[in-house]
Amino acid sequence: MTHRLRSRPRPVARVQRATGRDRGSSSVEVVVLLPLVLLLLFAMVQGGLWFHARAVALGAAQEGARVAAAENSTAGAGIAAATSFVADAGPGVVLDPAVAGSRSTTTATISVTGQAQSLIPFLNPAVVQSASFPVERISP
Repeated sequence: MTHRLRSRPRPVARVQRATGRDRGSSSVEVVVLLPLVLLLLFAMVQGGLWFHARAVALGAAQEGARVAAAENSTAGAGIAAATSFVADAGPGVVLDPAVAGSRSTTTATISVTGQAQSLIPFLNPAVVQSASFPVERISP
């Protein structure tokens, strides 16, 4: 005796059709949300460029202060070392860098100022970093 299994018909998936007032709503959503998403993306990249420029300026200030704090060094040697550090980091990381420094009998201080690269033409984020080191001296 053979039994045949009857297969049940599969239920037909219902596709919801957009009613007249819902048509085109996804286009409006995209038009509203896409500029906000792009603005958020540009803000994140701009923040990354600013933090990178700050890190380079701080590294240059620390290098310059370390050189200026050496026993027989000068503030000019520290300024030259900081300027070289910014140039070695690559063109365009810190725009219009200005390096200033001083050396007293106890501390050497180097300050690096400039601007970070900008994705938005009217926005020019400033970068200001400084570092101080104690001056090396041999005492009897």
